[in-house]
Amino acid sequence: MAGITIKVCTFDETDSIPVQTEERTFYTEEDFREFLSRRGWIGMRELSGFRNVDTLDDLCPCAMYYGVRLMGDWEVPKVY
Repeated sequence: MAGITIKVCTFDETDSIPVQTEERTFYTEEDFREFLSRRGWIGMRELSGFRNVDTLDDLCPCAMYYGVRLMGDWEVPKVY
């Protein structure tokens, strides 16, 4: 079974600096949902774009993403 591999960034909430980047491969929608749930995320967003992702089919291979929490609490660095 082929999966889709992406990079996931997590950020320091005070400085909005990436503190960790990990490569993840998802094989099923259940894998993806479990990953989001463990982090308290409702979806993901492309780091260099504006696409929101909430299903496995929305992911693009090798793209970078960050987590989206409830109520618009994005884990993303401020862009100046």
